[in-house]
Formats: sequence, C-alpha cells, structure tokens
Amino acid sequence: MNTPAENIIEEPSENIKEVTNSDSKEDQEEVDSKASSEFALKLVNAIKSLNNEEITHYEMVNLFTSPEELRCLFLFIRALPYNPIVKIYPEAPFLFFKGITVPKSFDLSEEMVRDIETFMKGQNSEYYSDLRLHDLEQTFIDAYESAIRIYNDMVEKTRDSYHTSVKLAKTQVLKFQLFLFVCLF
Repeated sequence: MNTPAENIIEEPSENIKEVTNSDSKEDQEEVDSKASSEFALKLVNAIKSLNNEEITHYEMVNLFTSPEELRCLFLFIRALPYNPIVKIYPEAPFLFFKGITVPKSFDLSEEMVRDIETFMKGQNSEYYSDLRLHDLEQTFIDAYESAIRIYNDMVEKTRDSYHTSVKLAKTQVLKFQLFLFVCLF
C-alpha cells in the first residue's frame, strides 16, 4: 500500500505528463496556425500577381502542389468577387490632368476564373467534382477563411484609396473650371 508521501510524489509526474501533452497540443496548434496564415498569404499574393499580369494562370496554378492546396485554391478563386472596383473616372489624361487608373490588383474577371477552373479541371477533374469547403482539412479551411478576409480587406482599402484619388481629381477639375470661368468673365 502506498503511503501518502508516495502518492504526493506520483501526482506531480502525472501533472507533468498533462502539461507536456497540452504543450505539444499548443505547439501543434501554433504550427498549424502559422502554416494556415502562410498559405492564406500565398493564396492572396498569387491572385494579386495574376491580376497584375506578373504571372499567367498556368503559372499561378503550378505554384500549388498538393491536392489539398489545389482544392483550396479552386474554392478560393470561386469565392472572389468579379471586378470589385468599378471605374468611376476617366483613365485617359485630359487637359492638364492625368486620368485615374483603376487598380488592377483585384481586377479578377469572370472569364479569367472560368479559364483557371477549366485548366485546373483539365489537369485532374476528380479533385474538383462536388467539392465543398468542409471537404478540406481544418488547416486549409482556416487558410481559406483568412485569405477571404485578407483579400476583402485589401479590396476595401484599395477601393477607398481609388475613390479618394477620384475625389481629388474632381476637385482639381472643378477648381480649374472655376478659374477659367473667373478669367473669362
């Protein structure tokens, strides 16, 4: 029979095992979280590079190697908005003012998405048939959700910046028109 002193000695070793197991779970969660964040950024940067015409959609798809990465990319592309920043001001220069160009980083067209989907399905259509988000591993689901959030935040900031530039240009045009009106009369 164990004495109370022996029981005390045994209990801390069990606590150490629990702490060690919880530490390894926390470490694994941290590693998964980091991998998820890095993959989310990879998704967003790939789309931005494609839209900026730095890479083709063939090269973009080939950046992703594992079946899970490709499935996540497929779902990510299908979830993105088409042409989220609408042109509201002339892009061509006129008089003394240069035009305001619409940022291309987020200019994903429906045609481009179809081309990417066709290319991806042509390589291995079984990966993408009846694909749903819950079919992915948890790390890729987290990456997908983070990538969507990052992408939408970047679109919103870029749209706000574009609208600010348009307002400034319109203000300059109005000031110039007012100046001409005052000079002529």
